[in-house]
Amino acid sequence: MKPGKLAFAAIIALASLAPAHAKEHELHLFVEPEGYLAFGEQDEFVFWDGSKNSDGMVSKLEWQERNVKLYGGRAGFSFDRLGAQFQILSAIRGESGEMYDSDWLNYDTVKTHYSVSTNTLESSFQLSFLAYFDFHPIRGYERFSLAPTAEFAYKNLLFSAENKEGWYGKLYDDGNYSAWNSADATHYPNQHAVLCGVDYEKLSFSSFLGARAKLDLCGERLHLGLGIAASPYTYVKAEDKHYKDLERKEFEFYTDFIHVFFKTFKGNFSTFFDINDILSLGLTGEALVSIPSRGIMNQYDRASSSWKNYEDTGGGASEYNFQIGLGIRVNLF
Repeated sequence: MKPGKLAFAAIIALASLAPAHAKEHELHLFVEPEGYLAFGEQDEFVFWDGSKNSDGMVSKLEWQERNVKLYGGRAGFSFDRLGAQFQILSAIRGESGEMYDSDWLNYDTVKTHYSVSTNTLESSFQLSFLAYFDFHPIRGYERFSLAPTAEFAYKNLLFSAENKEGWYGKLYDDGNYSAWNSADATHYPNQHAVLCGVDYEKLSFSSFLGARAKLDLCGERLHLGLGIAASPYTYVKAEDKHYKDLERKEFEFYTDFIHVFFKTFKGNFSTFFDINDILSLGLTGEALVSIPSRGIMNQYDRASSSWKNYEDTGGGASEYNFQIGLGIRVNLF
């Protein structure tokens, strides 16, 4: 059974155990099936120390995430002021926009190669664990609370780009290329032998520290939440396959290892309305931005079955995304 379907089955089973009443100042437990619509982009970079670009970038691949459908759920508990939540999400496979591949092979500011592909999100799987501690900063006003938060998150994405169309600059006798959009550039249509597709898999482990605020209204039946967080450290492993034939049997294989410090930030909001003591209907959203970071890039040499490290060349990654969704919260006790 797929992880997302397994999560839904577990949530439905737990919901059937819900008692009729919940008491204050005791352990409270909830489960929540949920679905999201997500938009964003994953960016992949190659940096070279000898580039005349100010940031050293010589290649950039932009993997769009458009109308991505996520499903899964979360479960959580609270005891007095202490609480925690666990969330699992998976994506429905499908086209997610386009992938733009740009190169600066003169190692300056002139873009020499450019191509556009159909991007497919093959799979997406996310796990997160959030802990918090509520307190009331305004004495006598229990409806408003603040909480420091700590979160650990895991994400794995797999993209496949194909059906490419490209414009490659002409190579001159002096070793430089013309611009991709110049009269000398060559246009390669879809299914041409030089445009065989790319696969990109990205795995990340992130830690977040932040804060959230919650306000209860309408007789404490409407709950509004707002949170912000920054990541002190994120580990990223990204694998890239550039295919050399249309049958996708021959390829160049690259792996990037990136350590990201204080370059990932996110904010979120939530609105829940209690239908009764057991059921609540919620609307939640989250936005995340990760600033480009450089790491180590290795290339796999199939002839020698070994990895080659480039000391003056590095791989990089960044991302931004926004997701909004609905959930039905079941308060078990």
